Amino acid sequence: MLISLFTPYSPTAGGAGTNYRSLLPHLEGAEIKWFYLSNSTVDYRGSTRLGPLILGGPMLQDAMNSVRLFIQRSHPRIDDCVQAMLKESPDIVWVDAINEGLIVGKRLLDKRIKHLHVSVHDDPAGLAIKSRRYRPFAPFIDSVARDLLKRAHTVDTASEPMQAYYQERFGVSSGYVYRYIDHPIPPFSEPADKSIITIGHVGNVYSAPEVFAFLQALRTISEADHVKFRLINFGTSPLMAAAEKEFPEIVQNQGNVAEPEVIKQLQQCAFVYAMYSFNPRHRIFRETSQPTKISTYLMAGKPIFVHSPAGSSTMKLLSKHNLGLAEKSMEIPKIANSIRSMLNFQLDRDQVLQAAEHHCGKRNLEYLNKCFGL
Repeated sequence: MLISLFTPYSPTAGGAGTNYRSLLPHLEGAEIKWFYLSNSTVDYRGSTRLGPLILGGPMLQDAMNSVRLFIQRSHPRIDDCVQAMLKESPDIVWVDAINEGLIVGKRLLDKRIKHLHVSVHDDPAGLAIKSRRYRPFAPFIDSVARDLLKRAHTVDTASEPMQAYYQERFGVSSGYVYRYIDHPIPPFSEPADKSIITIGHVGNVYSAPEVFAFLQALRTISEADHVKFRLINFGTSPLMAAAEKEFPEIVQNQGNVAEPEVIKQLQQCAFVYAMYSFNPRHRIFRETSQPTKISTYLMAGKPIFVHSPAGSSTMKLLSKHNLGLAEKSMEIPKIANSIRSMLNFQLDRDQVLQAAEHHCGKRNLEYLNKCFGL
């Protein structure tokens, strides 16, 4: 079965790219041709770059392209993308429902293709609301997403809360597909250097105030309890670069590191860190998205400290499997007390294995196989 996949980013970009790369090799009986938009070409087997991004350019140009995409729902470059994919005569076309992918999906449906499968990793309108540039277009983006999901033949979402969100809002039935882990979770390990309490973080951070409050709480504990903390951050994040300047005695940015080495270093940590913005505009994003870093944390087998308002998807996952502790306040003393409690938290390996199996196991492949008839 030939499947054409479209993403408005390269195969090697971001958490969603990681999720796709984990799934595609295990869809037996399918030949996947990955088409993407990106400002540069990447070396990934079976992929074809269809040109640069339409969105993300200079402000005026971007506004005009946003009007064409999300209000007029048409753009000549979208038609070029659709023609390139259909030229392969695929049995199924698979699109990522974000940015240009929304309109690619719409145009494919207009052409009455046999089967369109749609994946949603972040709610499109929820992301737009977070952004000053795209916030005015959020209602139009939401309308496009609704129409696309209601018309698509099959749909998967990135979390169980997102699955419920689209069922309630749009009446759309979908499955929940997360990253697939095809190798066993390594055994727990103890930190080699116990004189420094090390905390791990992977990937992007979404907002500065929450991160700076967490780090200030670490500094407060350090001064009061005479202990030393180190937060090691993997990946590139402007906010973490700023945090390292403000808290040089705590933050240590490691840059981009291969995941096996990341897991190895995370296993030397006391716990790992995840956060969501407390900004009310970010509510849909934090309540429906599930960052790919959580799969890395599960593979490391370390307790997870979540700093987030109540109701976030990660907080629900944490509570369901007893994977760590959460703090719902921005007050430094309360954060500090939760960190102290975190240092005494005992993680159950069986709970980690159950969480990994449920969220990252074969269930993901089984749902896609069902959608694709594999």
